[in-house]
Amino acid sequence: MGRVGRALVWHELQERLRDRWVVVISVLFALLASAVSLYGRSAEAEIAKLTGPSLVTLASLLIPLVALVLSHDAIVGERERNTLGLLLSLPVGRFEVVLAKLLGRSLALAVAVALGLGAAMLLSDANESRTLLELLGPTLLLGLTFLSLGLLASTLARRQVTAASVVVVIWFGLVFFYDLFILGLLVVSDGGVPQSAVTGLVVANPAGLYRVQMMHAFAGSDALQDLGLTSQLPGPLVTSLLWLGWLIVPALISGALLSRRKVV
Repeated sequence: MGRVGRALVWHELQERLRDRWVVVISVLFALLASAVSLYGRSAEAEIAKLTGPSLVTLASLLIPLVALVLSHDAIVGERERNTLGLLLSLPVGRFEVVLAKLLGRSLALAVAVALGLGAAMLLSDANESRTLLELLGPTLLLGLTFLSLGLLASTLARRQVTAASVVVVIWFGLVFFYDLFILGLLVVSDGGVPQSAVTGLVVANPAGLYRVQMMHAFAGSDALQDLGLTSQLPGPLVTSLLWLGWLIVPALISGALLSRRKVV
């Protein structure tokens, strides 16, 4: 990445850290994570089996929202401000612009995730802090996948309000309604859908993949059986490919679309 690209990364990071909606949601995540940590300390239960799954559920709801808010105006915002043409007139490639915006906003997302889990760590003992530290990397990875999806929505949209509407649909669709769709499928089929197919549908969604991986890590396979997943989860290679696909493919499509589209 050239000098202009690196400057754009820094500019994106500064701008996103000043975004009031990102700040509000990040502070909310920090407060809720701290509350969960305090509750885990007061309860008579093993921290990994109480605080861990609770924070997984919390993060799977809020971190995708933070990521989508961060990324929804990445390209369409420049177009509406009539600065996209000026930006692309600089000695920087269009793929490099997409990469710089993705990296800059990823750093801002990392700050938001670290703020939330770090606040919980301050209220935790050594064992709890290790549990929270294990959650840091996968939670950031979850956010990056939704950041990439938001960037794609921003590239496709012609207006910023359209991009905002699209990311709201993405959030509700993947975080809420996707699980309801699977439940409805099981109800309609009267449980006739094979467990392997159900597991495949769950892990095909990044939010579902994150939840089942973390639930398995913190509470073991019994927690997954309580959720109705009796089939074995995919191996490390398959899960790694799923994460890479969700992270890289939307960003590549964004770069390709920006390269082909005329700047108006």
